[in-house]
Amino acid sequence: MSTFYDVLVVGAGPAGSSTAHFAAQLGLRVLLLDKAAFPRDKTCGDGLTPRAVRMVAEMGLLETLRAEGYEVRHFAVFAPRGHATRAPIPLLSGVPTTALVVPRRVLDDHLRQRAMASGATFVAPAHVVALAREDGGVVATVEHEGRRAHYRAAMAVIATGASTRLLMQAGVLEKQPKVLVASRTYFAGVRELSDTWMLRFDHAPMPGYGWVFPVAPDVANIGVGYFKEDRHTSAHRAFERFIRAPALRAMLREARQLEPVKGYPLRDDFLTARTWAERILVVGEAAGLVNPLTGEGIDYALESGQIAAQHLHAMISRGDFSAAAHQAYDQALRARFQALFAFCWTVRRWAMHPLVLDALVALANRRTDLRSKLAQVVLGGMPIQGRLTVGRAVRALLKRA
Repeated sequence: MSTFYDVLVVGAGPAGSSTAHFAAQLGLRVLLLDKAAFPRDKTCGDGLTPRAVRMVAEMGLLETLRAEGYEVRHFAVFAPRGHATRAPIPLLSGVPTTALVVPRRVLDDHLRQRAMASGATFVAPAHVVALAREDGGVVATVEHEGRRAHYRAAMAVIATGASTRLLMQAGVLEKQPKVLVASRTYFAGVRELSDTWMLRFDHAPMPGYGWVFPVAPDVANIGVGYFKEDRHTSAHRAFERFIRAPALRAMLREARQLEPVKGYPLRDDFLTARTWAERILVVGEAAGLVNPLTGEGIDYALESGQIAAQHLHAMISRGDFSAAAHQAYDQALRARFQALFAFCWTVRRWAMHPLVLDALVALANRRTDLRSKLAQVVLGGMPIQGRLTVGRAVRALLKRA
């Protein structure tokens, strides 16, 4: 292929399409590649937190996604013994909604179309076999329509989610990272649904959690995610145990399963992940940007794409492809996400124990300040500064035990 692009983006999920959209808006020539033809499904919890909603609003997609998604105004956390704490989802300034549930088949296709409307070129199905440096940029070897093609660009962005093959081949990763594992499916005819996200630790795999996210008044995305420590436990078995629990049995008594259960890995290793290599930036889950406490990552994917686009524009417009210019991108990601991820890892270590969770939920029902902080953690916001943090609250509980 004779066209030389400014930016070649591999992967058209939220991180890749966000990068392509914002980079194209900045005037860069962008090629967006994906191995799948769109629209395509993606196994996920489908939740858009308020910070994700803020990003889709900035991309001009809020009203479209509100019309095709399901608006959520409350969240509930169920402790291992079944006790729950509930609270409204806090609004973010400038966003006329709270949170949404949008199936990834719908969300990702709208994001991809938005990138194309902004000027990005999209090619699919295009399987990137190799990504290599060459004088003046990078070259991607791509299998497309039964033959191989080569696409060249000044910079490449890897947005391949939990898949590490291209990261390993391009020298970004040296070894496989540890992952969370999850599985989910959809049920119709679910009882007791409302405008509430449910995170459930009752009968969920520990350390881990289950969720019930409404997609429609009687349709839900139901799944489990856990931090795999036992090689003999599969995500599918954990899912089956979860839906057989009394609370889920009651909700699913008249429900029908809409598709097979699908399992998937999640990378949450941002604190130690590499986010760049020569002429390459890494965004979204490929950079480990999945919340280590909740498994959520759409908001961080969209935000990291915007950050990457700004740094790509600066590097290309200045002709500066030095290590320092690449490191500036990493520093921008760390400034945005490092404190949050360190906080969530601390909470995960303290809170993923049944007795602690039971006590924490009970305390949250008596303390509105703690309930507000739980909302911040569950919804992916930065930890609130102040005298009481979730970590300190949990440590205090342990001292009382």
